[in-house]
Amino acid sequence: MNRLAENPESVMSVPFRLVGGQNPLILVPVHVQDNGPYEFILDTGASHCLLSPELSTILGIQPEVERPAMGAAGPVKLTFARVASLAAGSTRKYNLQVAITDELKRIAAAIGNRVDGSLGFEFLKDFSVTIDYRAGALGFSSPSDSSPSRPSAHSVPFTLAAAGKPLILVWVMVNGQGPFQFAFDTGASRTMLSSNLSRTLGLETTEDTLVTGGGGQIRILAGKVSSLAVGDAMVRDHAVGVGEFLAMLSGAIGTKLDGIVGYNFLNQFRVTIAYPRRTLELVPLVSSGVPN
Repeated sequence: MNRLAENPESVMSVPFRLVGGQNPLILVPVHVQDNGPYEFILDTGASHCLLSPELSTILGIQPEVERPAMGAAGPVKLTFARVASLAAGSTRKYNLQVAITDELKRIAAAIGNRVDGSLGFEFLKDFSVTIDYRAGALGFSSPSDSSPSRPSAHSVPFTLAAAGKPLILVWVMVNGQGPFQFAFDTGASRTMLSSNLSRTLGLETTEDTLVTGGGGQIRILAGKVSSLAVGDAMVRDHAVGVGEFLAMLSGAIGTKLDGIVGYNFLNQFRVTIAYPRRTLELVPLVSSGVPN
C-alpha cells in the first residue's frame, strides 16, 4: 500500500514549465528514489507513472513484468517495475508501481525537450491537484475522507472510465449541442473531436497533419467550434483537432469517447482535479489573455 506525505491536509506547490511551442505539455520536476529532479510530464490520461529506459537504468530499477497497452496511436510496450519513492516537491508516494517505456523518446522529440517520465493516475489519485497556468504552479492537497465537501459554482462531477483504465470522463456541450462524453487530459496539447462528432456538428475542417501520440503518429484535421463548455466553463471560437483515432481509443477503454479536452481549453482556467471527491473545478483566468 502506498504511503502519502506525512501532512495530508497541507497544500504543497511545485513549479512547472510549458514546453512544446504552440502545443505544449506541462513538465514537472520529480525526484525518483531521492534522485533528481527529472523532467516529468503531468498526464492525467495515463494510468501509471512512466519512466524512460535510460532513467530506469541509471537508477538501477529492476523490470518485473512486460504487458501490452494501447496508446492513442496504437499498441505500446510497457515493462512494469517498482520504485521506492516518487516525489513532486514535498508530495511523495512510496513503493509505487511504474511502467518503463521507449514511448517517452517519441514525445521528447515532438516537444524538443528531454522527457524522463510522466506523472499518471497512480501518483495523482489520492490528491486534489490544482494547475495554475498563470503562476506556473502545480498544487497538491490530500483532504481526509471525513472532511466536509465544499461545492463550488465552478464544480463539475467526473467519472473514471474503468478501474484499469482510469481516464477522467466529463460531459461537454459543443456549439450548444450535447452533452457529449470527453476525456479530460492534461497530456493532450489541444482539444480533439471524434470524426463522428465532427460530422454530427457539420464542422468544416482543413489541414491533414500528423501529431505524436502514444504508439506512433496520428493523422488529424484542424477545425474550429463556436463554443465548448464543461459545466459553466466555456470558451468561444475554440480551435480543435479531428481524428479517427478516438474510435480506437473508445474500444480500448470500453466506453464511447466523443472528444478530449486538452491544453488550449484548460489554459484559460485555474484547474483543480479533486480525485477523492470526483469533481473538477474550472475557475476562469479572466485577464490571462491566453489564446483559445
